[in-house]
Amino acid sequence: MIHTLNGDNVEITDALRDLVGEKLARLNTFGTETTSAQVSLKSNGSEQTASGTLRVDGQDLTAITATAPDMHAAIDSLVDKLSAQLRRHTQRQHGRPR
Repeated sequence: MIHTLNGDNVEITDALRDLVGEKLARLNTFGTETTSAQVSLKSNGSEQTASGTLRVDGQDLTAITATAPDMHAAIDSLVDKLSAQLRRHTQRQHGRPR
């Protein structure tokens, strides 16, 4: 999966890049082909926000901005939201199990 990481008032370090890559790699376990991901990190004082978009099966899944006092927590929250959207997407594609 190709992922793009942007920062606004945040220095994108190798550790942050690796963390986002690890978290996004977990999203490939749903059986769908995630082709690309774009993540934006923003720092506004003591508030850290993360937002992202996944490109899956030709559709864009956009997560609502996740806000937390710590950047790692914001990234975790974002990945949880993207995971929930991806789960709903796969259920719609394959039908809900009965």
